[in-house]
Amino acid sequence: MHDNVRVLNQEIETHLSILDSLAEGIIIADSNGQFLYFNSVAAKILGLGLQNIPVSEWSSVYGCFYPDNLTPFPSDQLPLARALRGEKVSDQVVFIKNPNRPEGAYINISANPIKNGDEFIRGGVVIFHDISETVRTEKLLKASKERITAQFKGFPIPTYVWQRTVDDFVLIDYNNAANIITKGWIKNHVGAKLSAMYTASPEIVDDFFKCYHEKNIVKREFVYHLRSTGEARDLIVSYVYIQPDLIMVHAEDCTERKKAESELKKLVNAVEQTADIVFITNQNGVIDYINPAFTQITGYERDEVMGRKPGMLRSGKHDHLFYKNMWNTLQNGEPFMDTIINMKKNGELFWCEQTITPIRDPQGEITHYVSVAKDVTQLKEKQEMELQLSIAQKIQQRISRATISLPGFDIAGKTHAAVHTSGDFYDFITMPDGCVGLVIADVCGKGIGPALIMAETRAFLRAFARLESDPAVILDRLNVELFADLEETQFVTLIFARLDPQNKMIQYASAGHGTAYLLNDRGEVDLEMESTGIPLGYIKDWKYVNGPSATLSSGSVVLFMTDGISEAMDTQENEFGDHHAVDIVRQNRSRSAAEIIECIYQGVIEFADENQPLDDITSVICKMIAE
Repeated sequence: MHDNVRVLNQEIETHLSILDSLAEGIIIADSNGQFLYFNSVAAKILGLGLQNIPVSEWSSVYGCFYPDNLTPFPSDQLPLARALRGEKVSDQVVFIKNPNRPEGAYINISANPIKNGDEFIRGGVVIFHDISETVRTEKLLKASKERITAQFKGFPIPTYVWQRTVDDFVLIDYNNAANIITKGWIKNHVGAKLSAMYTASPEIVDDFFKCYHEKNIVKREFVYHLRSTGEARDLIVSYVYIQPDLIMVHAEDCTERKKAESELKKLVNAVEQTADIVFITNQNGVIDYINPAFTQITGYERDEVMGRKPGMLRSGKHDHLFYKNMWNTLQNGEPFMDTIINMKKNGELFWCEQTITPIRDPQGEITHYVSVAKDVTQLKEKQEMELQLSIAQKIQQRISRATISLPGFDIAGKTHAAVHTSGDFYDFITMPDGCVGLVIADVCGKGIGPALIMAETRAFLRAFARLESDPAVILDRLNVELFADLEETQFVTLIFARLDPQNKMIQYASAGHGTAYLLNDRGEVDLEMESTGIPLGYIKDWKYVNGPSATLSSGSVVLFMTDGISEAMDTQENEFGDHHAVDIVRQNRSRSAAEIIECIYQGVIEFADENQPLDDITSVICKMIAE
């Protein structure tokens, strides 16, 4: 081995003067990875010269990273290390950053093994140079290109880019506004020729060639029928020449502006700004004006109602005689006033206190009717909500009185509603095999709808618990029934725990509900009963699984709760968290189940301080009485 090193050193010495004069960094190592030569350029680029270190430390000492500047480059994968294994490496980019090169440098490395006549590897050599400026320039160019592209795509005026060919123009790009105005039609015509697209519009073709040959901006204003919809639009089109062979076309849609200018002649500023619906019809009941509030409230745009009659707003809640009486009143020249149920474009009903007044010309003839409608839907909804809340509250009061007496156990539950009605509920279900089902759930939403879901869930749950003993199977069946009845935005989180008092065992399955906790007689958490499936009502065929079973012992306490406890916030927006609730149970485990529940509630109220709890607070405690 020493002879090999001696021979190699002799050969290197004959070339040192040449190597040191090169513009590239050069490093030579023997077959053991010991550096034999560093030229001055290599030391300058790396920030460090020859170091007597093993291969395994190359990366950390010289600060070698992948081009992402973050991931350390493994020493055994560096080009010189690979060359010592007989590999040839070309154009490997490595990022160097160390205390002597804190700004970092990108280097391009090529490596080759050094072999003797019998192909025995005697060492390796790397040649590299600093490409930092090139890399940084490429990054700047890329960022600049991306910024320009983003500006082009986000420019609010529809814009199209055409490229000159031998005897025509070809569409090569468009921005988001162009895609929107054409309703996606334009994306299927990239690559299309101008002459083919505008055969029937020679003036447009002329504008292109005029702009291209004169190299000046050309503008034209005209009515254009969109190819995507056939809709007529007033456009101001600008053609801009971009060297060497591009034409950029801006098509500003001024249709709405022109219509607005016409409408402003009819209306005063106060009418335009009023929050109430105002629309005007001619003597035949055809709409020829609406104010902005009409669109905002009904959802109908001007183009959808102009030239039509107000019958589009009819809800079907008023009979023929109602409208006949209205027209008789108006045709007699008298104002008509009533509370009317109308329908928005999306099918939503809304209540209006509406006044329709006939407008006469100087000769006394009725020329127009002005309708002013005040939206009183919120007032009506408030009244309806109060009625629903009253009904929901009665439903919940009937089903929120669950109690159970079980020898050897102290079990209690309670709900503190954030509003008149609660989305939470709990239940205790006696099962045919002598076990008891402990249930806590949270129904999405408030009001009569969630109250009915709660009642439905409770009814199904009780029925299934009398037929099945496996918690996961019970949730499977419950999920199928709820999926058929719930809307897409509705769901129920629920945990069902099967308590076996004879064997002192507890088994559970949880549908997206918060974690329940089993504490032993020392107050230590023996089991975290985490969710084992998604909330009920999302996916019809979802299969739930049971969590791990646990054995209860004397003094054990099981805590079930809803997120109204864990997510309660103080004035600094810090959450109460599960750990606070568990601490309260631990500190008060000698108390009765009902007393522990009250301690948890008081703990949440004190933590929230000035913050009124925004959600319902429900907890269930199952305590095995100490023998």
